[in-house]
Amino acid sequence: MNFGPEFDRIFGASYPLARGRGYIAGEAPASGDPDAPDGRFKILNVPSRGRIAVLERGAGRVIAQTLSAPDGTWRIDGLNEEMQFTVMGFDDRGLQNAAIQDWIQPAVP
Repeated sequence: MNFGPEFDRIFGASYPLARGRGYIAGEAPASGDPDAPDGRFKILNVPSRGRIAVLERGAGRVIAQTLSAPDGTWRIDGLNEEMQFTVMGFDDRGLQNAAIQDWIQPAVP
């Protein structure tokens, strides 16, 4: 998800510091190593479709959100690479509680 007119319409000038070149993504492992990082959205440890929200740390305001692909991969672009965020994954089918990762700093392409 990129920031744009819809973001401005909803949030106005509330989050100008949240904009930047960074991204946060849930990617599949780069190798077949079972210990390799795996950031995909999963339900009961199976890559699945779900809702991911990026929140402003502390205040808890939603900065951006997206749906993962059916394989669990997702990406949110346009975040300030110098800020830290809280990322939450939601299972909208109600099979699993939300998962939370805190102090997440966006990567720069």
